Amino acid sequence: MPNVDLLRLTISELAPKIQNKEISPVELTEAALSEADRLQPTLNSFITILHDQAMEQARESEDALSRGDYRGPLHGIPIGLKDNLATGGITTTVGSKVLANHVPEEEADVVVRCRNAGAIVIGKENLEEFAAGATSNNPHYGAVHNPWGVDHIPGGSSGGGGANVAAGVTFASLGTDLGGSVRLPGTFCGVVGLKQSYGRVSQRGLMVTSFNGDHIGPMTRSVADSALMLQALAGDDPLDPSTGPVPVPNYSSYLGKGLKGLKMGVPSNHFFDMLDSEVESAVRGSIAALEELGAELQEVSLPAMEYIGAMRIAAMADGVVTHEPFLKNHRDAYGPDVLYRTIPGQFVLGKDYSKSLKVQRLIQEEYLQVMQRVDFLITPTAPVPAPRIDASYININGEDHRVRGPGSGFISRNTSPLNAVGLPAISVPCGVNRAGLPIGVQFITGPFEEGLLFQVADSYETASPSQGLRPAVSVGV
Repeated sequence: MPNVDLLRLTISELAPKIQNKEISPVELTEAALSEADRLQPTLNSFITILHDQAMEQARESEDALSRGDYRGPLHGIPIGLKDNLATGGITTTVGSKVLANHVPEEEADVVVRCRNAGAIVIGKENLEEFAAGATSNNPHYGAVHNPWGVDHIPGGSSGGGGANVAAGVTFASLGTDLGGSVRLPGTFCGVVGLKQSYGRVSQRGLMVTSFNGDHIGPMTRSVADSALMLQALAGDDPLDPSTGPVPVPNYSSYLGKGLKGLKMGVPSNHFFDMLDSEVESAVRGSIAALEELGAELQEVSLPAMEYIGAMRIAAMADGVVTHEPFLKNHRDAYGPDVLYRTIPGQFVLGKDYSKSLKVQRLIQEEYLQVMQRVDFLITPTAPVPAPRIDASYININGEDHRVRGPGSGFISRNTSPLNAVGLPAISVPCGVNRAGLPIGVQFITGPFEEGLLFQVADSYETASPSQGLRPAVSVGV
């Protein structure tokens, strides 16, 4: 099998071939690095490509196999890391010139877990500056381009990871999700994006921009691969108080179980209120497909979502904690989008912060009540397909919505609520629009029910019209 053909496989397909020594980790990593170099001028998906470090890991991985030391399905698999995850001895910029020379001494817990599972890190991926936005139009390192349409955004803030997984450069990428920053690249790049329950995966070693809902999660080419990645990432971290001793099941065991008897909740408000017509058509088609697969439809209402905007107050104030030390001496090094999000946070009153948290609690309680009546919720991941990189506004039903800058937030209106409530959510491709841009559907389950989430997503994936589709820019093309 030619090297480029290897890059088009999934982790689930590759793992047994690596275990049986049919495929060499060195061969696979060389192919991934070669395509990373070739596609970088087009996609601008990396900030740092780790040629030497990756090849050293690949050789160690191959040596381990020769000794009979197979570490599991991630052994020898090339992955990418968003450049806000600490890597020991390797520059971690967080997409900002403020930290252009920042070299952590220790690695993030998730990086350690991936390395221990045998994964090979081939690069640090481009992102929105300080992970603060939904476009990945980085003012310092350049915009990330969508492999399905290079004039379009890949979504943010984990745009480099979404682009790399879609194009076939990496088999999985770790991103971070504070308002949809893994699921939005998932939907815009036609890959699977997972935000697990808050507390399921350690945040230690993440440059946190808010202490109220940030998650580290994978982008992959299939639901089965997402389950394998979470298996490696999940678990208690004694040094991260956000985690706890919650049992971690075998996520892959939930695949193939089907949907018969499961209750599917379709929200009657908020999520379907402002949608591109092609997005709505695709998601309604997904609902029909799930009914044919055995799910029982039930309409649900989430009236407290009317107040979701109030929670941004707490996020703005949290951001000040991160940025205040840098603003004092490096204000001129910031891009404008981070400044607009950060500076107003300095003026948030304590009472308003408290009210914001109260609204959050109200919405959390409402979701938990709804999840007592249904097994999962289904919504559009994003209200629109990927906007153009140069777009300032999106028009829906005659109304303009900002893509970035002051007053933006429209793109993430369907994803950000799940960060506030801490529930697991996954975006799965559900087709393309007339322009050939991907559309994603979002599934949501109760707290720490990622197994059920994979069961639902895997069942839908088999019926998705996205099966077999590939972007215009990809490995070997």
